[in-house]
Amino acid sequence: MKTKQLLLFVLFIFAQCTHAQEHYNFEDVKPAVVEFFKHGAGNPDGCDMLREQLAKNPKDEQTRKMMTGFCDSDLDTTKPVTFTEMFVHDSEGHPFVCGIISGQTQLGRKIGARFIAAEPYHLVLGFKYSRRPIAYATGDGFLVDEYRSQVKAFNELYAKVCS
Repeated sequence: MKTKQLLLFVLFIFAQCTHAQEHYNFEDVKPAVVEFFKHGAGNPDGCDMLREQLAKNPKDEQTRKMMTGFCDSDLDTTKPVTFTEMFVHDSEGHPFVCGIISGQTQLGRKIGARFIAAEPYHLVLGFKYSRRPIAYATGDGFLVDEYRSQVKAFNELYAKVCS
């Protein structure tokens, strides 16, 4: 008998969580997330300048690395983006929206990023790109370590508020 009551209680809690997910309006969050990534992206004029330099000297390996680093590391928000795996999770009594935004870089390659937004303010607290060529383009150990540190911090935050 107690097992049935416990099972009913667990199902009731699960139903409440599922009900909240079904009725959350993710459309309110999406523009704020796009705007966040728009402000974080590099200046598109820089990519045009690097393209021009590379067109003049196609064998310039340093310019090629710089172009890959600067033009292939961020979402180009002027191109269409999609959102997937979006869900709401309560952590310590506060709601968070966790999800993935995907699109293209300025070089036209696919890229995505996991994000965490604090609700109801749609404030993006953390993000992690699927890849980050800028960290490795120069061969600078400091940039690589900094990138790894950022990924670690995001993973810890994600585990805390999205799991």
